[in-house]
Amino acid sequence: MDEVSRPVAADSSPTDSVAGAARDPRSNTLFRIGGIAALLVVAVLIAGLLSPVVSLPGLGLRSWLVVLFEINAGSGQLPPDVLRVFNPLDVAVLVLVGVAFVSLWPVLRRVSRILTVIAAGLPFIGIALLLITSQVGRSSVMGAGLVVAFLIFKSQWLGRAVVYLGMLANALLLVGDFATGSSAKPLIAVLLAVGYMLLAVWFGLVGLKLLRSDPALADHQRGG
Repeated sequence: MDEVSRPVAADSSPTDSVAGAARDPRSNTLFRIGGIAALLVVAVLIAGLLSPVVSLPGLGLRSWLVVLFEINAGSGQLPPDVLRVFNPLDVAVLVLVGVAFVSLWPVLRRVSRILTVIAAGLPFIGIALLLITSQVGRSSVMGAGLVVAFLIFKSQWLGRAVVYLGMLANALLLVGDFATGSSAKPLIAVLLAVGYMLLAVWFGLVGLKLLRSDPALADHQRGG
């Protein structure tokens, strides 16, 4: 009789789905890997700020985002046709971003599997395009970032302020990327600088959230 009278459970909310994903051991491993990858992206972005004072062969610590800023700011220290110069650091950023976004699969797939696959796959497609063309493909980071920010918004995995931060950062950098030409454009340089800093903050917040979603790490933090 009790079994018959038991009410049918309502559909789980996005928040409930996220909590369920966090309890899955496989999800925990993904979260940990993705959190580390996201924080490494932040480290690379911060290292890029040191490129004017740290002299290294080639482009050194300059990712393409730093190069875009220097072009628009009118820097005279860049090699000709600099965006066609192969930079292993750009590939490293694309790999780290891709890994971070793949780790969000347990959360974001509950909103849209197709969009999650697109967002996670774009950085790796960007790597292939970059290796083939030596120029095209880097902007896949920002395109994927916009999709991920939208999916995070729908999943309620992070607060709206963080979501809007991610949308603004990726949008500013995408505009700056497409607006960059051969001549200096100070306004575009400002947009790139703001977007660059916001992107570092956004990846930092996403990385910390991923690591804190790992119960093993959370228990370690409480014990310490």
